[in-house]
Amino acid sequence: MRSNTSIIVEKVPASWDLEHWPAHVYPHTEGRARYLLRAYRDELLAAGALTRVGRELVVLGARYARWLERRTAEVPGYASNATKSPQEAA
Repeated sequence: MRSNTSIIVEKVPASWDLEHWPAHVYPHTEGRARYLLRAYRDELLAAGALTRVGRELVVLGARYARWLERRTAEVPGYASNATKSPQEAA
């Protein structure tokens, strides 16, 4: 599972703010990201995946990827070999 997380971490930027949410990072759009940050703010802060720089909320890429990896069962459509059955992986 560790190697799976490292692959995801390589694909995300080091950090970004809400207005510049990368389209290739779940949940893919600023509107959905706004909801995700609001709904999981306390968890993201505890995981070190979200911080505030001045008035801006900033997502820290590697920690966000790890947080997301732990929640893969709750993320519809998230492609991860760790959540697939052996039949689906083949």
